[in-house]
Amino acid sequence: MAFRSRWGWHPCDYETFTLLKRLHGAYWRALRQYATWKRWRRKMPHNRVLRRRIRDEQGRKIGSVVVGPWPEPPLPPLFCVRHSVLTHWGEDGQPLPEGRLTEEFVFDDLGIAAAYRAARRPTATEAEVMPLSLTADEVRRLAALCL
Repeated sequence: MAFRSRWGWHPCDYETFTLLKRLHGAYWRALRQYATWKRWRRKMPHNRVLRRRIRDEQGRKIGSVVVGPWPEPPLPPLFCVRHSVLTHWGEDGQPLPEGRLTEEFVFDDLGIAAAYRAARRPTATEAEVMPLSLTADEVRRLAALCL
């Protein structure tokens, strides 16, 4: 089904497009949160600390003091999937004789980015309109979960 606007034909109505637009913004926020979490995860535990700078009488920085641990950044639950994976490599890079379970986090865009890009572009004729990868009901369901 195609919808007409001033600029051409679109694969979804305006209400679905606005939901897709908000979901696309939430997708980019989630991507930044995931990158923050990955930076936190890469650090060794003794480096995941918050520090406060110490200044002298003239206001110059002369050192720092550990205030406490740096809390783990939250992961967006809609876009991040947690898996338990059996690995045969240790944290030091050496092979292990027996495997151990580790947690792996995978970021999934759920097809939101591609659907938003497709919904933004009008086509000249109704026959050229390609259907979205997400249906309007799926967009509403994802918007209810995310927004």
